[in-house]
Amino acid sequence: MKLTLLGTGCPSVDYKRCGSANLVSTKSTTILVDCGSGVTQRLNQAKISSANIDALFLTHLHSDHVVDLYQLIISSWHSYRIKPWKIYGPKGTKKFVTKIMAAWAEERKQRILYESRASVKAFDIKITEFSSTGIYSFKDLKIKYFEVDHKPVKYAYGFSFFNKSKKLTISGDTRPCENLMKFAHKSDVLLHEVFIEGEIKETNKMRTKKTLHNVKKYHTSSSQVGKVAFITGCKKLVLTHFVPTRFNVSRLKKIVRKDFGKDPIIGKDLLKINI
Repeated sequence: MKLTLLGTGCPSVDYKRCGSANLVSTKSTTILVDCGSGVTQRLNQAKISSANIDALFLTHLHSDHVVDLYQLIISSWHSYRIKPWKIYGPKGTKKFVTKIMAAWAEERKQRILYESRASVKAFDIKITEFSSTGIYSFKDLKIKYFEVDHKPVKYAYGFSFFNKSKKLTISGDTRPCENLMKFAHKSDVLLHEVFIEGEIKETNKMRTKKTLHNVKKYHTSSSQVGKVAFITGCKKLVLTHFVPTRFNVSRLKKIVRKDFGKDPIIGKDLLKINI
């Protein structure tokens, strides 16, 4: 099983860190987790065709995790995708996808008629919404989904991937929560988001003390993520979804190492990790 980080950033624009997206692949299966800004460009750089992705799993419906959904679908058609898209996500995913497809319906109809491609299966979208927890199987990959705490976002999820004897857990966006620590227990790799304390300063009315407090409150801070990883007993901790995207790497490692007991891996776009 292999994890490819496609986007390790946050809503702030940074050409070195695209929006949230990760690829989990085995010899037989390719699963995309989230489709933030720049996902199709990163897939292209990673030499992965969107035509071949087996399914898209969405952690939650925040814009930085789903904003390039239509770009992903239309570019897969241009890449000669000849099978329907399978999308798994939280409650509200059906409504969200339906509205996105409707917004581009006229443009899509024109393209289909004029470009005369052999298949329009890429626009046949099959959507499954999560309950509180459950399991899906794809060939040689098993995926367990579970709720995490990203309130005020009502529906947010993390995922554990199982292949042979290996386990990968992706936290999604969450503050420290019991469910994440429970389902990530003994993971070979834990991919976890992080809000880096002390790196964002108050600058104007758009970045107030209250703003920073609220953003930090529904994420996992740099002083917490090492503790979370230690409790899970994971073998490797990989950090992603950096808020902010530019920070002192040495300082972050030192803070996390204090609690985790070893250095975390600082994620970057296109980093590949064999599990």
